[in-house]
Amino acid sequence: METPVSNAPAANGSAGWQQYFDSEAALASWQQLEIPGWASKWRLLKIHDGQLVLEPKSSGWFEDNYGGLLSRELTGDFIVTTRLKVEGTADALPQTAFSLAGLLVRKPREFRAETWRPGQENWLFFSTGAATEPGTPQFEIKTTYQSTSTLKIFPAQAGWMELRIVRQEEIFSLFYRYDGQPWQLLDQFIRPDLPATLQVGLTAYADWPSVAEVYPDYLRYNRHGTPTDHADLRATFAWLAYRKPLVDKPLPLATLRPEQWQDFTS
Repeated sequence: METPVSNAPAANGSAGWQQYFDSEAALASWQQLEIPGWASKWRLLKIHDGQLVLEPKSSGWFEDNYGGLLSRELTGDFIVTTRLKVEGTADALPQTAFSLAGLLVRKPREFRAETWRPGQENWLFFSTGAATEPGTPQFEIKTTYQSTSTLKIFPAQAGWMELRIVRQEEIFSLFYRYDGQPWQLLDQFIRPDLPATLQVGLTAYADWPSVAEVYPDYLRYNRHGTPTDHADLRATFAWLAYRKPLVDKPLPLATLRPEQWQDFTS
């Protein structure tokens, strides 16, 4: 079910919306990143108990390696928020390195398996799970320009949380909030190269060691997946919400005081 966000009027007069994953019909307006001739990166994608459950195969977004993505196209400035929980399939948290899920923003590309060329990926993401320390809650943020990826890892908490990406022109601000706690600003990216219209949505990926077995043979990985698959991540998404920022002024990169976040965290 998709409902208007009545308490968050958009600056340009357009309404926001909140997508609840309460039925299979909720996925009708979302697009999977599927390239004919390439291996699927999902082991499981389903609606269960009114929530979206993603279990990836061994996969990852890095340079020209593709992971799974469920997205919609958004144009202009936006605030996108999701509520999610990341677990292991057999443990409280994944036990394989770089097993996380969250929000991804990507420049759209049109190609087929036979016309794909490396060096043209442009995106950023904000995810939670276990990164460099399997079994330990962490955030991963990554920005990729022309298929060159740069990442940062931060400590996190396990359990339900909300992740948010705010776009204002070329500035992308990344917020998180644990249940019962205030919003926190984690980091910001400056991406003047990204176009007005972007793919924005949900991703989940896992088990970098299996991906590393064929890295950096991007074409082999994208077409055939990994030789082994030890992915053990389950991501549960309750909803995803979209609205326009309430103000037009970009969030400043300097002097990041909580009172300056008000229009982006309400």
